[in-house]
Amino acid sequence: MRKILFFALFAVILSVHAYGISTDGLEEAVPGSAREIMGELSVEDVLEGGSVLANITDWAKEQVLARVGQAAGSAGTVLAVTLLCSVAAAAEPGGKTPSYVLLGGALAITGVCAGSIKSYLGQVSAAMEDMSEFSRALLPCIAAANTAVGRGASGAARYAISALFMDVLMTLGSRMVLPMLYGYCAVCTANAALPQGAMGGPVKLMSWFCGTMLKLLTGAFTLCLSLSGLVAGNTDKLAVSAVKTAVTAALPVVGKIIADAADTYLAGAKLLRGAVGGFGSAAVICVCLGPFIGVGLHYLMFKAAAMLAEPFSDSRLSGLVSNIAACYGMALGLLGSASAMLFVSVVFGTEALTG
Repeated sequence: MRKILFFALFAVILSVHAYGISTDGLEEAVPGSAREIMGELSVEDVLEGGSVLANITDWAKEQVLARVGQAAGSAGTVLAVTLLCSVAAAAEPGGKTPSYVLLGGALAITGVCAGSIKSYLGQVSAAMEDMSEFSRALLPCIAAANTAVGRGASGAARYAISALFMDVLMTLGSRMVLPMLYGYCAVCTANAALPQGAMGGPVKLMSWFCGTMLKLLTGAFTLCLSLSGLVAGNTDKLAVSAVKTAVTAALPVVGKIIADAADTYLAGAKLLRGAVGGFGSAAVICVCLGPFIGVGLHYLMFKAAAMLAEPFSDSRLSGLVSNIAACYGMALGLLGSASAMLFVSVVFGTEALTG
């Protein structure tokens, strides 16, 4: 009985110590791009009901208005190039587009887009790096908060899985997907310039590979995270129940009071855990917002340009415009996968769905 009492009291003392989680490191780890939007928001502000939603909305509106003109200008220039190529083709006998016109048109379209593609792929890469650095402060903080509410096993399991998959995604994204997108644009240009779309096969293969890899990685991450919560979550519940039962049985008079106080403590710790998750989610949104708006606007504008060019231009040139839009779409998918993984980690870590 003395051993049971010792371990029960030790667990209570350890959990109370864990409640004093320091969030200073988390707040200091917020990237500069996010801090510009969030201002001086802290975890304590979130705990007291503070919100950064208004700041995010206002900043997003400003960015959309500032960048929509740039995206529309690039898409309009590309559309003008396809129109000029169509006019040149109409002057030829039979109306067939000469190979030199296709070559010039393909190079002109790629030249117009090269600067923005390089810029936005660089922004996506920087945002992913910022998320990776921030996750190294956010995920341990959520794991510590889970330990404070008696969910140490599930918190540790989810932290390990989240850290592993985030590292894998960042490595694949920076070393494989982003370089492949540059190659994808080059292959698409060659496909438009060469007779009969000779590079059509590699274009489809690269597009399929990037999309499938991101889907499989994100799906495997969500599945592993769900399974870890089911297995480790039951272990945590049994451990908390055993400690409370031991305390109540060992101290017949005050044991019930201590157990009820522990419930009050756990409720407070859950509030802290939720505040950490809310603060982390806001930071992730702010990190991704700028590149997401820029890449998303270019994707929409180039998709629209491809559809407008299709009725009058050569299919290879309109196909090139569509493939450039697909490049922006894959960059958007990469950024979305990284942010989704971090969001899912926060949701599962704070158990926002189950309480």
